[in-house]
Amino acid sequence: MVIFDNMPLVKKLLFLLASLTPLTMVAQMDHHWQQEVNWRIDVSLNDTENNLRGFIRMQYINHSPDTLHFIWLHVWPNAYKTDRSAFSDRMLENGRTDLYFSGENQRGYINHLDFRIDGRPVQTENDPQYIDIIKIILPEPLTPGQQVLITSPFFEKIPFDFFGEGHRAQSYHLSHWYPQPAVYNHYGWHQAPYLAEGGDFAEYGSYDVYITLPRNYAVAATGDLMDEGEKDWLRKRAARHWQAGSLIAKSAPAYHRGNPGMQALTPETGNRKDGVVSDPQSKTVHFRADQCFDFSWYADKEFMIDYDSLEQASGRTLDVYSFYPARDSNTWKRSIPSIKNAIEYRTKFIGEYPGRTIMIIKTSTGQLPWECNPLPGRVSSLSEDDRFALAIERSVGSRWFGEMMGSDQRLFHWMSEGLNYYYDCRYADSLAARSKIRPTEKSSAAEWLKHKLPDNPGKLLLDIQIKERADQPVTTNATEFTLTNYCLVPSVKTALWLRLLEDSIGKELFDSCMRAYFLKWQFRHPDPADLMYSLEKGSGKDFHREYSFLEKPGPVPPGEEKRKIRPTFLFSLRNTDNTDYINIGPGLGYNYYDQFMIGVFVHNYNLPPDRFQFFIAPLYATGSKQFDGLADLSYNWLPDGYFQKIRAGLSGSRFSSLSGTDSLGNRIFGGFYKIVPSLRLDLRKKTDRSTLKKWIGLKTFLIGEKSFNYYLRSSDSLYYPTPQSYTFRYLNQFDINWREERALYPYSAQIQFQQSNDFYRVNLTGIYFFNYASGGGLQGRLFAAKFGYIGEKTSLKTFETSSYQPKLTAVRGSEDYTYSNYFLGRNETSGFASQQIMIRDGGLKLRTDLFQGLQGRSDNWITSLNVNSTLPGALIPSIIPLRIFLDVGTYADAWTSNPPTSRFLYVGGLQLSLLKGLINIYAPIIYSKVFGDNLKTVPEENSFWKKISFSIDIQDFDLRKFQRKIPIQ
Repeated sequence: MVIFDNMPLVKKLLFLLASLTPLTMVAQMDHHWQQEVNWRIDVSLNDTENNLRGFIRMQYINHSPDTLHFIWLHVWPNAYKTDRSAFSDRMLENGRTDLYFSGENQRGYINHLDFRIDGRPVQTENDPQYIDIIKIILPEPLTPGQQVLITSPFFEKIPFDFFGEGHRAQSYHLSHWYPQPAVYNHYGWHQAPYLAEGGDFAEYGSYDVYITLPRNYAVAATGDLMDEGEKDWLRKRAARHWQAGSLIAKSAPAYHRGNPGMQALTPETGNRKDGVVSDPQSKTVHFRADQCFDFSWYADKEFMIDYDSLEQASGRTLDVYSFYPARDSNTWKRSIPSIKNAIEYRTKFIGEYPGRTIMIIKTSTGQLPWECNPLPGRVSSLSEDDRFALAIERSVGSRWFGEMMGSDQRLFHWMSEGLNYYYDCRYADSLAARSKIRPTEKSSAAEWLKHKLPDNPGKLLLDIQIKERADQPVTTNATEFTLTNYCLVPSVKTALWLRLLEDSIGKELFDSCMRAYFLKWQFRHPDPADLMYSLEKGSGKDFHREYSFLEKPGPVPPGEEKRKIRPTFLFSLRNTDNTDYINIGPGLGYNYYDQFMIGVFVHNYNLPPDRFQFFIAPLYATGSKQFDGLADLSYNWLPDGYFQKIRAGLSGSRFSSLSGTDSLGNRIFGGFYKIVPSLRLDLRKKTDRSTLKKWIGLKTFLIGEKSFNYYLRSSDSLYYPTPQSYTFRYLNQFDINWREERALYPYSAQIQFQQSNDFYRVNLTGIYFFNYASGGGLQGRLFAAKFGYIGEKTSLKTFETSSYQPKLTAVRGSEDYTYSNYFLGRNETSGFASQQIMIRDGGLKLRTDLFQGLQGRSDNWITSLNVNSTLPGALIPSIIPLRIFLDVGTYADAWTSNPPTSRFLYVGGLQLSLLKGLINIYAPIIYSKVFGDNLKTVPEENSFWKKISFSIDIQDFDLRKFQRKIPIQ
C-alpha cells in the first residue's frame, strides 16, 4: 500500500511514469538511498499480567534528498485493541471470528507513549482512519543528511496469540511490539495498518535490545546473543543437563510436570499459570542485530534447545540453535543437521548468511491459515525425514528474501514469498532425487496411494484456480488476494515463472544472476525493476515479455501440453498437466424397495475440472431385480463480462419408490424416472475478495411415475396392488439465489418460481446465522410460499395438486415431487423409514401423517419461522452437536371463519446434527395444543421414539463445511 501523503508533485509524476516505463529504465531511477534507523530498546516482561514495559531510543537518519516535516509511525499492537480495527476486519474476511469475539483479557494495545526528539516533547496526530498509525510532527524540519534522536517509554498489553504473535499462557512471541517508523522512499511514505497478509516493510538499521524477564525463560531472538553466561546456560540446556537437576541450583530454576526429578518452585515464589513456575529472580539478556529492519523474540520456560556451530565459507563461525516444545523432541532432535544443510544450500546458490547466530523456533501454535503455501516440489516421493528437512529449509530459507532483502511485501509479496518458494522447490527436488537412490519399504497400499497423489501439489492447486479463472496476477497487492490465491499465486506461480527464466538461460547463468542480485540489494528495498535489471544485465537477455506473465492471470507458458485420456481406478491426481482421467469404481446404493444396488460408476470429475463433465452410475437392484442408476452431464463456460460461470446440464435417474405383493404372492414395484435439463448462471462478484455469491438457476423436471391400482379380491375380501403404466408430468423451475459466506452473520436467500399444467407456486426462503461470542450460534429460517391455480379452480385440480401445495409440518418422501432428496423409503407409513422427513416448506418438525387437517396445508399461502441454536458449552460439550429448535408458522386456512387449527402452530425440541448437518435427528418436546390433543387419540403413535424424525440432506452436502466453518446448514 502506497500513500502519497506530502509527496512532491514531481515524485507523483515519477511514480505514474514508473508504471508506464520499461523496467530497465525504471531501475536506473535514483532510488539507491534509503533511510536508516538505529535502536536501543530496554524492555521488561511481566508474565503474570502478560505485559511489557520499555523504553526506546531511535536514531532516525534522513538519507533522502527531501526535507521531512513529520514521521509516520506504526503502533501495530493497537491492531488488537478493538473489534473494529483493520486487522480485525481482515480476520473476519478471512473466516476468523476469534479476535472479533475476544474479551478484554485477550486484547492488546500499546500506550504510555511520550515521544521526545533530542529531549524535547513533540506533537503527535492520530491517523484519521487507522488506530495503529500515528504521525510525529517534527519540531524542526529534518533536512537531507540530518538525524534526530526519538525517545519514548511504552507499555504493551500483550494480546493472545491469534495470529502467530502474542502469548498463549506463558509462551511468548513478540513481533511488532514497539513503535516503528514507516518506510519513506522515492515513492513517498508507506504507512499502512497491520493486516494478516503481506510481511514487514521497514527501515534497516542496528538493534541493541535488552530484555528483562524471569530467570528460567529461554529466549530466542533476532540477531546475536551477546551474553556469554546466557549462551553457556542455553548450551547446557541443549546438552540436557538442566533435566538432571544440577543446573537448577546453579542457574535458572525450572519445573516441568513430566520430570519429577526436578526441583519445583512453590506457587508462593513464582508464577505457575502453565505448569512451569517462573523464577522470582530475573535476568537481562542482550541481543545485537546489524542491518535488520525488525526485531522479534520468543520466550518460553519449556523450550527444549539444541545447539551446534557451523563454519561458513568465509571462515566465520555461525552459532546454530533450535528451540522447540518438549512434545516435539522426537522429531526436532534431528533439527540441527537439517538447519546446517539448509544454510549451506542457500549460501551456495544465493549468498552467505550474515551475523553470528541463527535461531530456528518451533512454536506451540503450529502452522497458521495464512502460512498456507503447499509443500513444494515432488513431496509425494519424500520420506518422513526428508519432509522434516524440507520444513526446516523453508523456515531457514525465508531469511534470505524475507529478511535480508527488504522488498515491500505488500506491494511485491512475490519478491519474498515467490523467490524463497522457488529455492524451496529446488531443495525439495534435490531431496526427491536423493530418495530415489535409497531403498524404501512401503506397503502396497501406500505405494498405490503415492502413485495417485499429485507430483507437485502446489501446481495442481494453482492449476485448479487457473482453470476456473479464479486466479489473480502475481503482481497483485498482497491485501487484494483472495485467501486461496494468497496461498498459491505469489509462491507457486512465481516459482514456475522463475523456472521458466532458468530454463531459458540455463541454471548456472541463472544462479549467477541471482547471486549478483542478492549481493547488490541485500539489506535494501529492491522492487521488481531492480530484480529484472539484475537478471537482464547478468544474462544479456530481454525479459520484458516474461515479466508480462506476472501482470496477468492464467498459466505460465508453455501452458497445457497435448492431453491424453486414460482410465484409472477410483481417481488420480497425478500428471494432470497432460492427462484427462476416466475414473472407474464400484457403485453402491440402497433404498427400502430396490434394497442393495451394485454396479459401477464412471466419471471424469478431475482436478483441475474439465469443461465437459459426466458421471454415470448404472446399478443392479438386488431387491427389485431391475437396473437403476443415475447420470449427470454438464458443460461449463467461463465467459468475460457479467457472468462468471455458465453451466448447462442434463441429469437423469431411475429408482423404485413403491413395493407391494400382488394376489399371486409376487413382489411388484413402482418407481420413477426423471430427466432434468438445467442451466445455471453465476454472476460475477464485485471484487475478488467478496464472499457474496449470486446465481440464477433454471430447471425442467421431466418425470415418469409408475404407481399401483388396487382391486378387491372376492375370495378373501382383501385389496391387492397391480402396477400401472408410467404416467408423465413436468415442472418448470426458476430461482434467484444469494449466498453470503462471510464468517460473521452469514446468510442466504432464494426466490423460487415453479409451474406445471394446473398450478404455479412461489417460494421465498431466507436463512440468517447469528454467531455467539463463545462459539456456535443461532440460525433462523424464514419461509413463505404462495400457491395458485392456472385456470379455474376445481375439486379435481385441488386433489391432483395436493402434494405440490405448501404445508407447515414435515414433508414426507411421497411429497418430494421433484425427487430431489434421498429417502430410504419414500412411501412408508410405519417403521424406521417412515420417520424420515425433508426440510422444505414450513419445516415444523412433527409428523402428522394420520391427521391431514393438522398439516397446515394450503392452496393459497403459508409462512413460517424456524430457529435452532447451539447450547452453551457449560451445558453440553461442544463435541456433541446438540441444538434446540423452535418452529412457528401459520397458513391461509387458519385465518378463515372456521379454521381447522389455531392460527399459529409451533413445535420445539432437540436437534442432533451429525456430519456437519448431513444427517439431522429431531425430537419434538413441546408443540401446539391441537397437535397434543390429536396425538392422544392414537397412543401407539404418541410415544417419544415414534415422534422422533430425521432428515438425510445429501442434496445440501458441501465439502467446504469439513474444510472450514460454514455455519449455515
